[in-house]
Amino acid sequence: MNEILVVLTIPFAVSFLLSLYVTPRMRLISYNGNLFFPSSKGMGKEHFEMEIGGMPLFPIMLISMCFTFTFPHVFQLEAIQQQVEPTILRIMQIIVGCAFLYIMGVKDDFNGTDTKYKFLVLILTAAMFPATGLWINDLHGLFGIHAIPQWAGMPLTLLLAAFLTQLPSITDSPDGRFIGICTMLVMLFMTLSIYCNHAMSAIIASATIGATLPFSLCKKFSKKWGKTLIGSSGNYILGYILSYMTIGLTRQCGDRLPGEAVMVCFGIIILPLMDALRVLKDRVAENRDILKPDKNQMQHLLIRAGVPKRLVSLTHILVILVFTALNLLCVCLGTKITIIFFIDIIALIIFSFTINHLISHYESLHAYNNWNKVYGRDAWESNVPRETLDRKIRNFGTMGLPPDMVSSNTGEFIPDGMSGIERGAKRLADLLASIVCILIFSPLFLICSIMIKLNDGGPVIYRQERIGRFGRPFYVYKFRSMRTDAEKDGPELSHAEGKDDPRLTKVGKFLRAHHLDELPQLWNVFKGDMAFVGYRPERKYFIDKIMEHDPRYSFLYQIRPGVTSYATLHYGYADTVEKMLRRTELDLHYLKNRSWWFDFKVLFLTFAKIASGKKF
Repeated sequence: MNEILVVLTIPFAVSFLLSLYVTPRMRLISYNGNLFFPSSKGMGKEHFEMEIGGMPLFPIMLISMCFTFTFPHVFQLEAIQQQVEPTILRIMQIIVGCAFLYIMGVKDDFNGTDTKYKFLVLILTAAMFPATGLWINDLHGLFGIHAIPQWAGMPLTLLLAAFLTQLPSITDSPDGRFIGICTMLVMLFMTLSIYCNHAMSAIIASATIGATLPFSLCKKFSKKWGKTLIGSSGNYILGYILSYMTIGLTRQCGDRLPGEAVMVCFGIIILPLMDALRVLKDRVAENRDILKPDKNQMQHLLIRAGVPKRLVSLTHILVILVFTALNLLCVCLGTKITIIFFIDIIALIIFSFTINHLISHYESLHAYNNWNKVYGRDAWESNVPRETLDRKIRNFGTMGLPPDMVSSNTGEFIPDGMSGIERGAKRLADLLASIVCILIFSPLFLICSIMIKLNDGGPVIYRQERIGRFGRPFYVYKFRSMRTDAEKDGPELSHAEGKDDPRLTKVGKFLRAHHLDELPQLWNVFKGDMAFVGYRPERKYFIDKIMEHDPRYSFLYQIRPGVTSYATLHYGYADTVEKMLRRTELDLHYLKNRSWWFDFKVLFLTFAKIASGKKF
């Protein structure tokens, strides 16, 4: 243990000194080479924003590690030499893998890189893990699974390594706040490596910390470094180091530590990992480039929750430390690994709900004046969520309230009957129920798909743009029940209960009669576009017609549309605008009075009608 601590001072000192000299000068290099954000032109040398701050990272780490591996040989320090004798394959993996990623990152920073090329390099570098014998071969009893065969463990390792390598790029934001978080993650992994007596990981971690620390300090204490980015050349290197440590220490657990200790690794990485998955899900749902930076990461959620900007990174680190300490405590108490996993998931859910509640509360306080001006004090005191229509008017003005209602008729506003906590619990219940239903009905999905394909050979799934919560458009998914040219003459409403509609196929009539065509909407519920119970979403074409007669329809934007609704039970398919207006009345009644009991009642009546074969 003492020998490792002595060895670790070498890579840290070399990396830190080199980085301390090179990193501040990167701003001068960027300015002289005109390598900065286009928005920085004319800002002067003191305030321009550069995006290649991480370019020296790999060369500095390479010099530091080479010096560390040769130092004991040159000075014949046998005790230290024994601690720095890693296998040649492991050294080559780190150097070659980082080199590939560094070249791709530099190209991306200067000229941009095609997504396919990035994906190819990520898979290639991730494949080096199983190729050099470093792959996850044991889950240590998680869900009762112990040894993992090669055919399962190697692909799992490849996917995990590729995702972790991409993780810093996903979770870093346009202001580059994630560099400090990465440094902290590496510190935690280094501590665990020292305890496991895993010299190779500890040396790499020490060299990484020394290289990134000056950059982190510059961002923390210098205003002119506020939006300086580490860039792809640095992010991919950090991601590869994190993937190496996660997978390497996972292999160490069970040899020198109890198998449950793998959850300590999981505790270190769980928050960034789940944050990256959430960010990717949102980008896919909103049809945005999955690799393009945005302001949806955890750092910005904390800012929106009211955390001062100067304390955001510290707060983020403290949360990671809490998860790590929680898992470490569970391991020390001898808790089973599967139970630890579920404790983490529950803690993550509690943290997510807390953040969302704080965001709603903090943003509501700041939006008070604007809300009061637009909707009146009565609407505010009715505990209406701030984002309901205020965000619609700012971002989706064409789907906002009519001018006459905004200016004078604010007393007609219909607030959501559910509280913020009830809305959050409803969303969680919908998410879990949608997962269970998708698994249970998966054989029915297959049968319906085969029937549709055999009927006319056309596409199985039909998607159509509808307007959902906050007036945002989304695609609703259904099993195709009509001919492919059903709306060649323009938008048209379905006939009542689907009877005598010439556009329906033979299979479509059966699916529509038993409401099986709605099954793919379970995916909409899972994504968060819809809920199980709400109001039926409509196309903008028909919403405009409804709004001409009843502008109160816009109040429904407060909630997610539903697979079933209270109005549908009474009017079913609306084939005229008059029926849609009557249905709107019932939807607004549901909005004002909705509750868990109301939702349960609607679901029960829906299943009862389907089971009894009644049309609606």
